[in-house]
Amino acid sequence: FKTNNNSNRSSNSSNPLVPFINTMSWDAYVTATKELGFTKCTIIARANYGTLAKTSDADIATAWMDKDNKQVNENQELLDDWSDLKKTCFCFYGTKFNILLREGESDAFKMVAAKGNEICVAAQFKTIWFIAYGAKKKMAMKKGGKGDKKKKEPGFSGAQDAFNSICKSVWDNLEDAGV
Repeated sequence: FKTNNNSNRSSNSSNPLVPFINTMSWDAYVTATKELGFTKCTIIARANYGTLAKTSDADIATAWMDKDNKQVNENQELLDDWSDLKKTCFCFYGTKFNILLREGESDAFKMVAAKGNEICVAAQFKTIWFIAYGAKKKMAMKKGGKGDKKKKEPGFSGAQDAFNSICKSVWDNLEDAGV
């Protein structure tokens, strides 16, 4: 993973979200994120921790006990200093993920974390936190016959793919808009 802002992502001025950045509802961002292949998405206001949009009623910041019987408060996870290299895990959606990548500055800090085939990406903007969850694509063992159309498997080839996808299609536009 690259750990600086000069990643392989390219600026996408042709992104269809750009003209709608100021008119889209938060729910539209959740829908756009789901269309990328993520199965969970939550957008939270930094001012009051209010959930602005979510994929389902279950996909909100909660408190829970981890396997070591320690209390996890997902709002505190959002509030923690994401740039602190001593912080090796990010907990959200009831799962403890290992942090793989951190990128950005205080106004737009992004993180990628994973646990097995599960991927969690999170961004902290000036006014919101944006968290999304997806899975790695399953490896296909069968070869298709001639002329078979390949059905697109849901998910991502890996954490880097998930991160690049959401940055290019959603987050870069939010950051450019100063959200």
